[in-house]
Amino acid sequence: MTDHPVWYPPGQVCHPPELPTYLMNVYDLKPIVGVPSDDETIGIHAVVQAARKASEIPGMHDSMLIMKLTDHLFNAQMARCRSKYSFITFPSNATYTPPVLPTHISINLNPISGAPTDDEIIKAQEALQTYQEMRRFPSMFDAHVNMELSQHLFDIQMARYMRVAGEILPTPAPQAIVRPEQLAQPAGTSTSSDEVIPTTNNAGTGADAARACQVPRSMPGVDMNELMERSNQLAERFNQLLERSNEIAEQHSQPMEQSSSHTFAEQINQVLERLTQLFEQSHLPAARTDHLVERFNQLFERFNQLAEQSYQPAQRANELAEWSNELAARANQLAEQLNQYSERSNQLSEQANKSGEQAGDVLGNINRVLVGIQHATVRSRQGNTFKAADCLINEKGDTLGQSRATQYATFEWLSDQLTQDGRLDCELPIMIEGLPHTLQINDTWLGEFLRFFGVGNQCLESGTSTKLKDGHARSARIILARYLSSCLG
Repeated sequence: MTDHPVWYPPGQVCHPPELPTYLMNVYDLKPIVGVPSDDETIGIHAVVQAARKASEIPGMHDSMLIMKLTDHLFNAQMARCRSKYSFITFPSNATYTPPVLPTHISINLNPISGAPTDDEIIKAQEALQTYQEMRRFPSMFDAHVNMELSQHLFDIQMARYMRVAGEILPTPAPQAIVRPEQLAQPAGTSTSSDEVIPTTNNAGTGADAARACQVPRSMPGVDMNELMERSNQLAERFNQLLERSNEIAEQHSQPMEQSSSHTFAEQINQVLERLTQLFEQSHLPAARTDHLVERFNQLFERFNQLAEQSYQPAQRANELAEWSNELAARANQLAEQLNQYSERSNQLSEQANKSGEQAGDVLGNINRVLVGIQHATVRSRQGNTFKAADCLINEKGDTLGQSRATQYATFEWLSDQLTQDGRLDCELPIMIEGLPHTLQINDTWLGEFLRFFGVGNQCLESGTSTKLKDGHARSARIILARYLSSCLG
């Protein structure tokens, strides 16, 4: 059976009872909005079963909690039932299909059309009881099959209830109070055939009571077949309106439209439920039949008014759709313009980057030229000694004595320190004005000076480190000596 969400209010909420901690670990029940899903229904079944098992433990029995849980399960199953079967044609035109049972269940359930018989309900009850006993064997028990089987039993029981409720006749009100003197009538006295004999509980008057409760036939001229035909037309019109309402709800998901659609569907349900009540009361005395016909006509007119009103939201929805299309077209135009601006911005950014790179190259060249000029100035001075190495600048324009990176250490200071220590492995031979000179520098400061002058990066551990790689001290000395010699040579 296909689900029909309009038959059950989609905004209705089923609230579960508050669970203790040990049951929340089984399944944390949340409020259910609309029709419960399979997982939510299976979770309710699992919590109910766990609560019943826990009640078998001394001191853990809570009858109030079990009552609330079963009530919540009933509400969930009723919601699923109402989403599948209309209460307008229910249960005469409905077919109840049972779930497919595993092979180890010998009971065979068949689809049920209309209200079920006693044997069909008994078979469904036996099947559910037999399957629930399989909980002892987890490999033979499926919670989803258990849920569907329980729901099938609920649906056919509801169908039985609706049929029995439609067959119960209203109890007539007592017409008169029976007095003892009325029971002892003189011989030969007879009751007029035009009077209604009062119903009593005395022995011997059961036949009279039965006759008093008999339902008179409908008045001639009242065509119930015509009412049924108009009801069928009304139901067909209702289905068309439901389809139209669903199309509008699918096309436009605005909260206002959904609220209007739900309100209209609720109004339709109220009208049709009232029609159902009228047909259930069709066995009333003939004196009220004309009133029912008049009331039916009023409801039919009200339904036509609701039908006309249903087209107003549709017209409004079409206007909103046109407006939405215009906004979408405008948004697309803006998006295209934004893409053009973005492309132009990227082009300008690329050009700026290229210009920046070119400017950086030019500045670098200028800087290197200026450093070379400074070195040439130092080299051109007559009578330079090893102290001239401390006058050379790097690309930042600093000398060794001005740089915080070298902690203001100079070759002159290192020579004084290392000569006093008598270190011979710290010599750095260079050429100044064609003459050999010897500087003093140990391996610790060698990396600092290489980084300062920007040479010998291949001998350092990283691009920012001042520590020499293992085994590269000799190469580092050669590189620094050649650089200083080229600057002072």
